[in-house]
Amino acid sequence: MADKPVSPGRMEMGRRLFSCLLAGGLMAVPRTGWGAGDGMVTDCRGRQVKIGPARRIASIGGTITETLYALGADSRIIAVDITSTWPEQALREKKSVGYMRALSAEGILSLRPDLILAMNDCGPPPVLAQLMASDVPVVFVDATPSETAIVARTRFLAGLLQAEAAGDRLCADISQRFDILAQWRATHPATGRVLFIMRMSNNRPMVAGTGTAADAVIRLAGGTNPATFEGYRILDQEALIGLQPDAVLTMAQDAPQVRAALLGNAGFQLTPAGRNQAIIAMEGERLLGFGPRTPDAALELARRLGTPA
Repeated sequence: MADKPVSPGRMEMGRRLFSCLLAGGLMAVPRTGWGAGDGMVTDCRGRQVKIGPARRIASIGGTITETLYALGADSRIIAVDITSTWPEQALREKKSVGYMRALSAEGILSLRPDLILAMNDCGPPPVLAQLMASDVPVVFVDATPSETAIVARTRFLAGLLQAEAAGDRLCADISQRFDILAQWRATHPATGRVLFIMRMSNNRPMVAGTGTAADAVIRLAGGTNPATFEGYRILDQEALIGLQPDAVLTMAQDAPQVRAALLGNAGFQLTPAGRNQAIIAMEGERLLGFGPRTPDAALELARRLGTPA
């Protein structure tokens, strides 16, 4: 017997019923990626990692910690590293795993995390190998210092924790603040040659060149980094004079040592920064972390470069 044709009225009724069930959560549409239910995620190293509920997260890297707090996922963090200086309660509330580049596999695993989230530039490599060989899933997070990378990191972490709505709101807020920074740069002239000094080594400055977070934030603020070599390098007095910075930027925690050494350096006095004593100090993780606070930090730097002190 042939099937009876379905009337248009019955088809419309079916469509409405399906819509009601879907809206009420009684039916679910399969989602791709992590949300498909297989618990698989691809980290920045291209590794396929199977993760579980992620209720006991070890957060290695201040950028990750700051982002998880901003996503409202702080209750799922059990441990952080010492670069997790924001929000301030993170180091007080959570266990410490030490410095992100001097980790101990035994120390981390003893805390019984069910997920380790680690910035891609953490270490040392033998410890990372031990962690990856354990039963605990390890997900490496891209550490690229750029505006687009901040948004991508935020969306990645939000998706991993199934906090997409919070991620959308946070990304929109970050993008809006970057727009404010762009407007400032459009209405103010370039801020000159800005040299970042990490610390002093035997009274010689360790300076940031290209490919560093310091170089990236200087450019975000509208400045130019006169150090064109890659990575960090300790400079002698002649090299420092040759860079002729208009201002020096350093981290607040190292500022007293850096300021005292530079102001006592005869070569530094032969630069515009030295003649004007233009040394700017900002909190390290806020300045270099490239997390949700970065657009505000870059805007503050841009404004301070106009009147360095």
